[in-house]
Formats: sequence, C-alpha cells, structure tokens
Amino acid sequence: MWRQAFLMFLLAFGATAWAQGPSRKVNETALPRPVVFVHGFLASGDTWTRFYSDFVRAGYPPERLYAHDWNTLNQAADHVKALDEAIDSVLARTGARQADLIGHSAGGGLAYRYLADSTRAAKVARYVHIGSARQKQPAGPGGRTPTLNLWSDGDRVTAAGGGDIEGATNRMLPGLDHYQVATHPNAFREVYRFLNDSLPRLRPIASKTSLSIGGRAVFFGDNKPASEGSIELYYTDPRTGQRLSEQPAAQTQADAQGRWHLENVRPKTPAELVLRASQSARPVHYFFAGFEQPNPLVYLRALPTGASMTAMLLAGLPDTSAQSVISIYVSHQAVQAERDTLTIDGLTLSTLTLAPPEKTAISFFLFDENGNGRTDGTALNRFARFPFLNGADAFFSPDDGAPVEVYFNGQRQRVRKIPSNQGVQVIVF
Repeated sequence: MWRQAFLMFLLAFGATAWAQGPSRKVNETALPRPVVFVHGFLASGDTWTRFYSDFVRAGYPPERLYAHDWNTLNQAADHVKALDEAIDSVLARTGARQADLIGHSAGGGLAYRYLADSTRAAKVARYVHIGSARQKQPAGPGGRTPTLNLWSDGDRVTAAGGGDIEGATNRMLPGLDHYQVATHPNAFREVYRFLNDSLPRLRPIASKTSLSIGGRAVFFGDNKPASEGSIELYYTDPRTGQRLSEQPAAQTQADAQGRWHLENVRPKTPAELVLRASQSARPVHYFFAGFEQPNPLVYLRALPTGASMTAMLLAGLPDTSAQSVISIYVSHQAVQAERDTLTIDGLTLSTLTLAPPEKTAISFFLFDENGNGRTDGTALNRFARFPFLNGADAFFSPDDGAPVEVYFNGQRQRVRKIPSNQGVQVIVF
C-alpha cells in the first residue's frame, strides 16, 4: 500500500549547496556546466556522495557541484520556487549560463515540475531522471529538454511505474536497487557520458596525510537545519570501539543552514562524530570506518522534534541507562535478503522478514522494545508502513564492556555501547 502512495508522490513531487564560494568570472568554455542534484523521499544531499567523488575524480571542480536539500514531508511548500532560487544562486556564483539537473526518485517528480515552465527550463541544459516514475515524454515544455532516463529492473520502489520514456535517452541498468541507480559506478558512467558526450576518465584517489570533511547537521526527515548544533570528532580503536582520547580531536559549530566543516582529519581512521542539536537535545553518535578522501557531504541527522511523521515514529525510542539504541545506516544501497549480508552481534538482519527486496531498507533501528532484556530479533511493527526503514527487537547492554560488532558484505565495524539516555548510535557503511 505504501508503494502505491509513494509512486503517486514520485509523480507529484518529485536547500543547500555543498560547495560554497563567491561569484567569479571564469572562462566558461573551459569548465563543465555546474550540476545541481535533487534527492528523493526522506533523503538528503548525502545521496550524492559517490557521484560527487566520481565527478571530482573525472575533473569537475568541486565548486561546480551542488546538492539541493528539500523537505519531502511537506507537500504544501513551494518546492519549485525553492529549487528555482537554488539554481539561480548556482548560476550567479559560477557565472554559468546554464546548469545540468539531476533528480532521484521523488526528486525526479520535482525536477519535471520545475522544467515544465519555459523560463525555468532555459536555465537547464540537460536533465537526468534517476529511479523515478516513468513520464510521457522528456522533461521541459514539449519535451524539449534533453533527458536521460536511468532506471533498473531491480528497483522495487518504482517497479510498477518505472521504464522507458518515449523520446528520452533511456538506459536500463540490470539488477540495481532504488539507491544503487544513484550511486553505482555504472550509473555514474551513463550520467557523465550523457552530460559530457564522452566517457569519464577517473583519476586515482590520492593519498593524503590529512583530509577536510563537512556537510550539514539537519533533523531527520524534514532536513531542517540544526542551526544550534555542535559537532565533536573522536578517533576510535578499531578493535574495541573505544575512544582514543577523552577530549575531542576536533570540534565545530553548525551555521544557520546547518553547515559545518572540519580540517586536518586523519584518513582511514575509525571516527565518531557526535551531534548535539541543542544543549537539551539527546546527542546522536555517528560511527564511520574512516574517511579515504575529502568529503563535503557528511550529513549528521538529529532526532526530529514536533509533530512530523518521523518525529512520531521515533518518539518512543528508549531513553534509559539500561540499554543502547543502535541504528545501522547503509548509505549507498538497500540491504536485500539473499543478496546482501548484514549482521550485528550474530543477529542476522538480512533476512526475508527484515530485509525483503520490496522494503528497500537502508536503515535499521535496533533496541529492546518489549523490555525483556534479550534479543528476540522480531521486526518492530512501528516501521512496517515506512519505506526504506526497518527495525528489530535487540538488546544491547551498555554495562558488559564489550563492543557491538557489525558485518556488512565483508566490511566490519566494532563500536562501543552507549546508554540510550546518553545518546542514540548510528553505524554508517
């Protein structure tokens, strides 16, 4: 049922750049057109982390790449106007006459609405429609905006509504799930070729002694900035998950748009980033296996507040010293039973019950919902109606001193357990 409603959302609907800088006069013939990316339902700008990296490795200057964040839960907002303002800002900053536009999932619906007006469409040279609903014709008035339609027979979200668009350049990438069509190397190859009329030549990732990372601090679901947010960075022991120092190795404050930035980050070193949305908010602890290259798209999501759909979903998370609340977030693909392997402390999450292909689950919330002090492994009913999210009953005692151990498709992370009244934990792959 949710899939039918979500497909209607894709058709109807489909703010912030990750590279900022002053306007400057440049030789436009020597630079690629700027690219504006629009994410899908419940997502954020970090959808585009892998594309960002590949575009830079293919020779795009970072300041030509922009992620537009929007609140996909608010259907009453004028998202077309906000996207138009973002594109105007991109063109003003870069001095470019036109940008290329890429929309994923619900972002594709928004992009089609944006391009329906001839004045707005004139600002876009080429459009890429990824993992979104099939349209009657290419984008733009009369279908005149050159359009690449990228889809997959493995995308279970648009299974009933995806497919070729008559008059567009159509590419079907077999077997990719709903997120892989916006992250996979084969998808990037098709996107780059369409935008540049040539195949990409990717430079190797250069070894660095230190990196810069940054991104946005936002509230989960609506992408509103956590403008009071503070961020702390700690390095952790890969064997025990414990912090290597009591004091943060670095810290910073989010700006009014939730943007933050850290320099001199150690490469390939397990790290914990702690977001405190406010002095009274429960912290969220993010764990990463290590950063291999500069990354301006690290999104830290605070627990939502108010009466939003996601706030009501997560309002009942345990807040106690007796157990930990752990979420596993896979940033670049869904977890599918019989294709992927995901386990935590021996509990298999990649089962047909918890990770059926049609669920397209990228985030798993794990806690002892029934309070019996043991891991039952049963699905949490509160997530049954939500796409992309799932949960299981699992008990993690913060008092036993042992780290949790998570395996995903051959990758491993060990993370210490934190009492849930001291913060929610998110392990990122």
